[in-house]
Amino acid sequence: MTEERHSEAEGSGLLGRTFVALCLVYFLNSFFITPFSAIFPVYVETDLERLPWFTGYLRGLMLVLGGIFAVVSGRLSDLLGLKITLLLGLGGYMLTGLVFHVADPLLLTLLIFGMGMATGPWSTAGQSYLITGVAARRLGLGGALYFLSNTAGGAVGGLVFGILKTEWSFPAIGTFMSFGLVAVFFLAILLMPGGERRTPVSSDTPFALWSAYLPLLRRRDVHLLIGLRYMITSFWGMATLLMPLLIYRVSHSDSMPFFYHSVSLAVAACCQLLTGLLCDRYGRFWPLIVSALGIALSALGLAMFWESLTSLFIFGTSLTGTAWAVSTLVPKLINDVADPEEKNRLVGLGHMVWSAAMVTGSIVGGYLIEINPAIPFLTGACLATGGTLCAWRLCRRLDSQGK
Repeated sequence: MTEERHSEAEGSGLLGRTFVALCLVYFLNSFFITPFSAIFPVYVETDLERLPWFTGYLRGLMLVLGGIFAVVSGRLSDLLGLKITLLLGLGGYMLTGLVFHVADPLLLTLLIFGMGMATGPWSTAGQSYLITGVAARRLGLGGALYFLSNTAGGAVGGLVFGILKTEWSFPAIGTFMSFGLVAVFFLAILLMPGGERRTPVSSDTPFALWSAYLPLLRRRDVHLLIGLRYMITSFWGMATLLMPLLIYRVSHSDSMPFFYHSVSLAVAACCQLLTGLLCDRYGRFWPLIVSALGIALSALGLAMFWESLTSLFIFGTSLTGTAWAVSTLVPKLINDVADPEEKNRLVGLGHMVWSAAMVTGSIVGGYLIEINPAIPFLTGACLATGGTLCAWRLCRRLDSQGK
């Protein structure tokens, strides 16, 4: 049975075995990498005593590699199957806890290099499992539950690790992360269905990366999807770097960024579920446009009130909720834009764009915060407005094509 038929047989419903296993693995992985997501910039500033640009450099390196390997992984998913590609990503994630044991810049860079290589196959295979495992008419809710697994894992992880941080050192937390991520890897081996390759392999050009992606790069609807993804994610890259630092600086508490991470992702989980339900019921247009505009308004609030801890929680949480709402709709947009044989590749291309945008946001944000913390948020409001325009034009174009 091919992977496509396998997904139709087992995964067309939201409660199919493939979908449930995917969400469980995604939840657990998100839970155990929470300290890296929530407080790594604080670790660099406090324990390593380095400026935010160093965190921006490390994040940038990780994201560049994630983007490169996402494109490669889109093709690998065609040739080797989704399970092998997913496990390659999870294998690299097992390095995450080690970053809290390392102070040497070179060794830390090597660890980030391995983690960056892992993000490409992990994200590409995960979203491809989602798109092939859920019927198109249910992709709004399916995407919401898929990303909800991530935000719920992060929210629970933020609460748990925030409590543990009051007693544990960074290395102790890193050790706990490492053991947990090893367990997630072996759980994925047991639970995820096998992935036979979907695309016949030519003996002359078995990989054919450029020729596989070139038709996508020539299409206007793909350009609009890339524009939407790049502009909104560039600001998200700034925000994910700056918010933990600003909350730490205002509160003077190591644990407060964890609690912010937990609260904002809990709200984001509700936004994702509501967005998915509205998309399946009323279509993609209004949920997407309202969410994108919400990002711009949240950015303006952060630009004006970044010195207040309460305002940081309110506008940061609204930003997280609306940003994740937009992400919830991306698999639906990919499914609508791509032909059946193009879906894995468009997922890989989309993640490369996401990675490039996160690199831009992380590096630019790391410099701008030292000039004035309001500047990156004002820039983000402009980027989110541009992303909203791309979303509007893409939806209108798909509607005109009857998709």
